[in-house]
Amino acid sequence: MSYEVLVTWMVLSMVAIALPGPDFVYITSVSLRKRSYGIWGGIGVQLGITVHLILTYVGAMVFFTRHPLAFRGIQFLGALFLVYLSVKIILEAVRELKHLRTLKNHGEDADTSIYKLNKKEQISNFDCFKKGLFVNLLNPKAFVFIVSTLPQFLSTKASFTFTQQFMVLGSFHILFGVLWWVVLAAMVNFLSRRFATPSFRAKLELISGLIILFLAIALIIRIFVVLYSGDFTSIV
Repeated sequence: MSYEVLVTWMVLSMVAIALPGPDFVYITSVSLRKRSYGIWGGIGVQLGITVHLILTYVGAMVFFTRHPLAFRGIQFLGALFLVYLSVKIILEAVRELKHLRTLKNHGEDADTSIYKLNKKEQISNFDCFKKGLFVNLLNPKAFVFIVSTLPQFLSTKASFTFTQQFMVLGSFHILFGVLWWVVLAAMVNFLSRRFATPSFRAKLELISGLIILFLAIALIIRIFVVLYSGDFTSIV
């Protein structure tokens, strides 16, 4: 596993984790009430990611050992999925920013919180942990992202074994996730409702989409270069 591969995966992981989705909305909402709610919810989210990683490992092992060419095909389809995902994110973010600008021009207050919390509802840290777990465990996009991206960073030519590479990359992804949710929970709780606004979310989506698109194009170019060389055993 080269330094370049590890850094690329780290950047992609950080962008994917920070990208607003069901988990982002949930962690943000509970963090508005209490910082610990967001932290425990984030731990639950990352446990869900761990399950996705295990399922991906089992499937990737089968394809990698028995059908190497098919495995490379999955890598290419995964890169195409990243392009599709990034373009969709960018278009939605641009559309949302235009809509917010129109509302602002008409004198309407567009920057409201993601949704209002019921102050009287009593929840516990464990409740937030369970909800965070199921929010990500039942989110098909989270599983598809792991399946379509992580296998692209595995190689038979690396000094690490297939299992060791998977464990290193998976551990980085989980660690970054936990750190991100802790930081996000603290920031949201500190900045309160000003942080969870449609304009902030749209700008973050736009930046994330552009970064993912750049990484996806780089992955596709790398795949074609290696396939052109005739070496099917090492995509990265």
